[in-house]
Amino acid sequence: MNEHDLRSRRTFLREAGTVGLAIALTPEVASAQGAAPAGPPIRFAVIGTGVHGREILGRLARIPGAMVVAICDNDAINLNRGKQAAPSAATFSDYRALLDGAKEVQAVVVATPTHTHRPIVEAALQAGKHVYCEAPLAHTVEETRAIARAALAAKSVFQAGLQTRVEPQHLHVLKFIRSGALGKVIAQGRLHYHKKMSWRRAASTPERDRHLNWRLDRNVSLGLAGELGIHQFDVASWFLRATPTAITGYGALIKWQDGRTVPDTVQCILDYPGGTRVLYDATLVNSYDGVSELFMGDESAVLLKDHRAWMFKEADAPLLGWEVYAKKEQIGDDNGIMLVADATKLLQMGLTPGKDGSMLDPGKDALYYALEEFARCIRENAKPACGAIEGLQATVVAIQANEAIKNGTRVTLSPELFRVPT
Repeated sequence: MNEHDLRSRRTFLREAGTVGLAIALTPEVASAQGAAPAGPPIRFAVIGTGVHGREILGRLARIPGAMVVAICDNDAINLNRGKQAAPSAATFSDYRALLDGAKEVQAVVVATPTHTHRPIVEAALQAGKHVYCEAPLAHTVEETRAIARAALAAKSVFQAGLQTRVEPQHLHVLKFIRSGALGKVIAQGRLHYHKKMSWRRAASTPERDRHLNWRLDRNVSLGLAGELGIHQFDVASWFLRATPTAITGYGALIKWQDGRTVPDTVQCILDYPGGTRVLYDATLVNSYDGVSELFMGDESAVLLKDHRAWMFKEADAPLLGWEVYAKKEQIGDDNGIMLVADATKLLQMGLTPGKDGSMLDPGKDALYYALEEFARCIRENAKPACGAIEGLQATVVAIQANEAIKNGTRVTLSPELFRVPT
């Protein structure tokens, strides 16, 4: 199996059914993305040119006004592959040399292994660079807090790589949740990630194996919950406007008996204030039912799956008005109201709203929108939708979920964990 057949934690959002490509953009977002940016180009450096780093290079190449002028990786093979993706960029094998030598760099994207983030982010911020740090921010609470503290103290823009915060599908569904369409209470959420794959990358030597397959080492990896689940945990906390108070976890190594020390199958129960519980499960053993997010209230439920979204109303729920005219679709035994933004424009283009292939721009995925948001915030000196605090909260949840899974126990999350010490 080659490198491109394997999905990292960060390509999860591109593959997941929750990627908002089929739910079209609102007219405001669509028109904004079609406009050329004002001002000179933003000069980017990408630190970490592995699989995901090269995906970032590909997205930046499509964003108007984004110019990659430097790349860095301490692995010569990755660096060479990064050079192929950004042939005009200067190359560095050490991030410190990049920060010292490429003075023209304005913004840095950190796409290295989770446990290496802290010194890179702190050095980039200290050098006055804008920083986009992939999620999770770090692999310990202490290092996560240190990154958040440095980001809050900096005058530059800091954005955490929680891509669903800015992609159209989740933003569209969020409107319905915020409007109270689910009802007076939200009883529970269900999140899952099912994808049969080994999560292992091919390596020619033991040393390179350790370098490439750090996700399989429990000493530095946050496992499935941390490296993949963080994005879905963040959706739950974002939609519920709360952070968990406790997490119960379980994990087992079922199939991939290849020397790894992280489970290939995990389950979590996240307790939120008010009695709401969110159930999470992930497995690398079977692909059935893919990836989805479900939130259930006393009047309706919302499901995000396979690039699409639906609302399922209870029989005794009051009419909201708009749903009478909305397109319906049979999903299993239930009749779902399709949550499709900008349906009129899609119809004018001859497309069927909500169907696969009916999207305004299939080349723009969650990663594209996140990097585009980063560039916009730099130009406008604006606060990102997902900054240091949001990144801290999501990473702490991921770390604690992984701890619960490793120990097969219940972990209590105090409010203090989510605060940045002064």
